[in-house]
Amino acid sequence: MTYKIDFDRWTRFFNVPCSLVDRQLRLADGDFVKVILCVYSGITDSLQLAQMSGISEARAKDAIHYWADLGVIKVEGIAAPEGGPLAVEASAAAAPAAPAEVRAPAPKPEKSGIKYSPKELANKLNESEELRYLVSEYERIKGSVIKDNELLGLINLNEYYGFDSQSLMLMIEYCHLLGKDRIGYLEKVARDWFDRDIVSYKDVEAEIMRQSTLKSYERKAVKALCLKGKPSTRQAEIIQDWQSKGISIEMLKIAYDRCMDTISEPNFNYIAKIVNSWFDAGLKTAQAVREKDSKSKPAGNQTAKNQDASYDLDEWEKFAMSFDPEGVTTNGKV
Repeated sequence: MTYKIDFDRWTRFFNVPCSLVDRQLRLADGDFVKVILCVYSGITDSLQLAQMSGISEARAKDAIHYWADLGVIKVEGIAAPEGGPLAVEASAAAAPAAPAEVRAPAPKPEKSGIKYSPKELANKLNESEELRYLVSEYERIKGSVIKDNELLGLINLNEYYGFDSQSLMLMIEYCHLLGKDRIGYLEKVARDWFDRDIVSYKDVEAEIMRQSTLKSYERKAVKALCLKGKPSTRQAEIIQDWQSKGISIEMLKIAYDRCMDTISEPNFNYIAKIVNSWFDAGLKTAQAVREKDSKSKPAGNQTAKNQDASYDLDEWEKFAMSFDPEGVTTNGKV
C-alpha cells in the first residue's frame, strides 16, 4: 500500500529533518514526538507545548530535555552534546529549573543488571550496525516497531547474559514459532537457558532442536491418544518421559487400541500403565510388543486368555480409573 500527502488541502507547512525520522523517531515516546513536532512548528513556550500536545507541562519539559540531550534542539541551560549532528536552533522560553534525565522504566532485578537512558539506547543503536540489524529483524518478525524497553531487553541479553546476536536471532525465531513475540517471553526463555549454561550459539541451536523435537512428539502423542485440548502439566511430563525413553508414537497407538478394546473409552492413566509396563519389560518398539503378544495368545477360552496374557485384564479394569502412573501404590501392588 502506498501513501501520498494531499497538498491541495493544506496551506501551512514546516520542515522536519530527515535524520530525526531515520535515527530517533523509532525510540521516542509518543508524547515526546508530539512535543518535537510542535517545537518545529514554531512553539517555544513549555505551557503552550503542553496545551498543543495535550499533555502536562511537566511532561512537556521532560520532552524538551530529552530532545536537547540527543542534540535535536538547543535549549538554554542544557549543554548540547559534542558533535551532535542533529542540533538545530530552537530556544525554549522556560527551561525546567532542575531537569531530571528521562529514563526507560527500570528493569526488574531478575531481568538484568544493566540500565540505559533513552539517549544511551539511541547512541548504542546508532553506533552498532550489528544491533541495528538485530532490531530490524526483530521488528520484521514481530510486525511492529521496537520500543525502548524492547531495545533495552535485547541489549541486556547481549551484554549482561552473553548471548551473541546470532544466538538471539535463533531465539527470536523460536519464540515466534511458539506464537510468543513479546520481549518478556524472550527474556524468560533466555534466563532459563542461561541458568542451565545454554549460552553459546551451538548450545542454543541444540536446545532449540531438542525443544522442537519434544513439541513435535507431544503433538503427535496428543493426536495418537485422542486427548482433548492441551495436555495437563502431569500428562505433559509423562509424555516427555516417554519421548526421552524412546517410546514410539506407534506404541502409543497400540496402547490406545488396547485401552479401547478393554474399557471402551480413552483413559490416559490406563494407557500410561500399559506403556510403562512394556518399557519395564524391555519392550521398546512396536514390533517387540507385537512379537510378545503373538507368543502370549492362548487357544483356550477367555479365562485362559486372562491367565496367559502378559497382564491380567480383570485387574486392569479394577484400578484403571484411579491408577497413578507416577508411582502410587494400591493395596501394596504397583
